[in-house]
Amino acid sequence: MIPKTKMLEQVKVGIASLLVISAIGFAEKKHSGRVCEEVQIIIKNQKGNFFVLEQDILELINYDSTVGDHITTSGMAEMEKRLLGQDFITNAEVFHDLKGNLIIEVSQSEPIARVIRPNGPDAYISSTGTILPVSDKFSARVLLITGEYADSLIQAQPASHETTNKIFELINYIHQREFWNAQIAQLDIDAHGDIIMYPQVGKQQVEFGTPEDIESKFSRMGLFYKQILPKKGWNNYHRVSVKYTGQIICE
Repeated sequence: MIPKTKMLEQVKVGIASLLVISAIGFAEKKHSGRVCEEVQIIIKNQKGNFFVLEQDILELINYDSTVGDHITTSGMAEMEKRLLGQDFITNAEVFHDLKGNLIIEVSQSEPIARVIRPNGPDAYISSTGTILPVSDKFSARVLLITGEYADSLIQAQPASHETTNKIFELINYIHQREFWNAQIAQLDIDAHGDIIMYPQVGKQQVEFGTPEDIESKFSRMGLFYKQILPKKGWNNYHRVSVKYTGQIICE
């Protein structure tokens, strides 16, 4: 037999649960009848890239038929689905405030390199390693990738191939360091993953070799750019190699 005090506690919990469910149901019913007064758009993570514009989002949510219509949970879920179908949108949240404003928050992909292909369409590589198509609305000023290995980068996602994965790591390494991101303009990668770097400033090409021992190679490149070039002049050398362990070859 259940003690009276315990039974009373169970009844109280049950009543409280019913009240919560009723309150949620009431709020849902109230908001489902609310009319959309205005659409507010927040685009996060732009960082100077404008692949996704407010007008694009308004078109994706059918703005003309959204304003003045009732806000529903299913309608907001459908909007999020359409937004996430856009190549450069990585996250989308659609919700409303108590004033009847529909709030749309989206996060945009961040391209960090552009793959140039002579026999196929170019593509971007995002900071997460995702392959993105180029856009006819905006062109990002990012590291250029050329050479025979370009097709392999587009066809394979990170970690699907050891060399490909290491090249993605190298691209991210350059992007995350202000000096190298500003200094290195292009990576030319041959069929075996051997890399030659071309700088923004100076005429020399840098033989980097395969994407191995990245920290050590950039340490030696740092010595070249910060100690040797200021003494010898920016255009005194046409070839620099750090591909061999512990060496800097300048010609």
